[in-house]
Amino acid sequence: MRPSKVHKPLGACSVCGALTNRHELINHRCDKVATGRRCYGTYKSAVTFLWDECEGCNGTGVVGTQVCSACEGFGWRLYA
Repeated sequence: MRPSKVHKPLGACSVCGALTNRHELINHRCDKVATGRRCYGTYKSAVTFLWDECEGCNGTGVVGTQVCSACEGFGWRLYA
């Protein structure tokens, strides 16, 4: 059975670009930690952002049985 494509992320951090699918985190501080410090950005709604389907997993978020490392399991990447 093939995995189905996942929905686009709901939010993205305004500083580090971290993604989230949790409604309750929108307009709250980012929870990602880099080099021992918590990011100072906030999650903003990403509904209107332009997205590219991840080429590594074809939008499923998984490669075989592992989480896709290119998109961190979201299946989508921000359009650059």
